[in-house]
Amino acid sequence: MATPVSSLRKIVVTGATGKQGGALIEALLAQPTPAFEIYAITRKKSSPSAQRLLSSPNVHLIEGDFSNPAAIFSQIKDPWGLFSVTIPTNATKEESQGKAMTAAALSSGVKHIVFTATDRGGPQISSITPTPIPHFASKYKIEQDIITQTPSHNATYTLLRPVAFFENISNNFLGRAFISMWRLNEPNTTLQLISTSDIGLIAAQAFLHHSSPKYKNQAISLAGEELTLLEAEQTFQSVTGTALPETYPFLARIIKWVLNEQLGIMFDWFKTNGFGVEIKSLKEEYPFLKDFRTWLEEESAWKKKK
Repeated sequence: MATPVSSLRKIVVTGATGKQGGALIEALLAQPTPAFEIYAITRKKSSPSAQRLLSSPNVHLIEGDFSNPAAIFSQIKDPWGLFSVTIPTNATKEESQGKAMTAAALSSGVKHIVFTATDRGGPQISSITPTPIPHFASKYKIEQDIITQTPSHNATYTLLRPVAFFENISNNFLGRAFISMWRLNEPNTTLQLISTSDIGLIAAQAFLHHSSPKYKNQAISLAGEELTLLEAEQTFQSVTGTALPETYPFLARIIKWVLNEQLGIMFDWFKTNGFGVEIKSLKEEYPFLKDFRTWLEEESAWKKKK
């Protein structure tokens, strides 16, 4: 017999119509029986992407954002979980809003927080290093706040630290710029990437098995494959029959200069430091993690239509 929706634990999902929040909701809804009552946070409830979420009876839309987290939680009785994914456009604002979301959640009785941040050089280094990249450092500070605040509320957490997204590779301007900025680095500079759908799958596991030592008060760095640009080009050509989409090198340099705090410092860090996920051992834990070829074939805009 199916569990009544009203008796399920309630999870608040920020960024519900975005890549990571949407992937988590999809993963939770794929469970054979409903595991949670999902409160999807969206800026606009009437948007097509938000309305599509209502196809499931245990998804509820809440209009709101990180600017007023207290207003979000005032609409939800007895919330149990929070999936927090912050907006990195301004690092100072990201930090303050991320911490405010944590505070509002814990004050409302949330018992497990899954926060998605970023890897900063591997599990050990990530735990002690903000990096010079502003939107990496802001996530580090939000992580530290979660670690500090949860014990006094008898709550737990899982910190997910994904690397760059395969979805950054696209045929739009930003996608083309991403490849061109990668090309400005040394030819042998590797980059670790992951599918956002896989982040969603692991976030779902963190909620489903929140009391397991694997997830309880743990941080997990996530990646699907490590590639040089040449390897990425060869795989892309093999799957699609075309070259990786990119823009002119001078435009990439201008973008790095204009958006130095968001992109310039980050791509320089990719060259000098870089992500540090142990992908081989991670895939032993999560064999479903996609490599670049699989993502291209199954999820990208270039996937073959069946």
